Amino acid sequence: MFNKLFTSRLLIIFSLVISTTMLAQPPGGSVSPQRTITEIGDGLYRVNTGPGVSGVFVFLVTDEGILIVDPSNPDVSEWLIEELNTRFPGQEVRYVVESHYHWDHVRGSSRFEDTAIFIGHENLLTNLDANIAEAPPPGNTRDENGDSLLARSEAQTGTLSNFDAMDLNADNILTQAELTTGIVRPDIVFSDRLELDFGGKRVTLIWSQNRHTNDLIDVYFPDHKVLYATDYVWINRMCCRFEFDGRPLSTWIESIRDLENLDFDILINSHFATGSKADLIGFRRQLEDFGYAVAEAIANGNSLEEIQLILRLDEYSNLEGYDSQWDAIIASFYGSLMLE
Repeated sequence: MFNKLFTSRLLIIFSLVISTTMLAQPPGGSVSPQRTITEIGDGLYRVNTGPGVSGVFVFLVTDEGILIVDPSNPDVSEWLIEELNTRFPGQEVRYVVESHYHWDHVRGSSRFEDTAIFIGHENLLTNLDANIAEAPPPGNTRDENGDSLLARSEAQTGTLSNFDAMDLNADNILTQAELTTGIVRPDIVFSDRLELDFGGKRVTLIWSQNRHTNDLIDVYFPDHKVLYATDYVWINRMCCRFEFDGRPLSTWIESIRDLENLDFDILINSHFATGSKADLIGFRRQLEDFGYAVAEAIANGNSLEEIQLILRLDEYSNLEGYDSQWDAIIASFYGSLMLE
């Protein structure tokens, strides 16, 4: 149930998002992606970079400067720098938090190297030095032939659509160095949890316990009662494809239960919709319900194809992707349960 504080904050979000929307006209007259900056309250802002893989990130403004979480790509960072200079003249970016090594979140980090201290999980350092097979790009893109390079034919989804932008030498091959260009090696690393006091406002970085990637962190703003949950906390939609990134389903559920123990009202996803703590609980229950139903079908001797055909959880039919992604998502649960 939404309390009065949460309801009032949502009203602020919905009203400010209209007034802060900006459309730029690049050369050639075409309209660039719609980008918005929305104030959540008390110096915390949500940035939506528009349709596509760049997604959503946040920044915090204090008397000591600005902290940014996940500046997604160089173009977005250049736009954000202009916005920050206009809105907060004289304030410098003092911290950049990099949630994990995936290119769609932190390729814009290097634009803030002149003034910022960079923070990430200790495994981020390892992943930046690893080859593509050891630290693959987001989605289901994999180094299929094991040559530690990524050919265009191996790239999938967002990595494929952004292939040319990352292929710096235009040789139709991506190296790990090209995939991680613009990502700054963190100055401060941690293992499980890191507490920051920045300008009198608390920021808590929490390792997600090997959900999605082994360096993934969530960012909690206790004074604001806001949780920024990075890949994959997908609320009010079907989840998740790509067999949960090769992780057991129980790993995801356990890490989400830990997030439920935090005191927050607003949940900001790195992709897709903003919601509430109730939405996070609903997401966890969705994973449990689908997992239980698929596990029961497996125990009854049903094949994956049979489960995809006969299983229906109608109580979730209102979720985005219920029809279009059904087979892929059931395959993800099936594959993940086989890892248990």
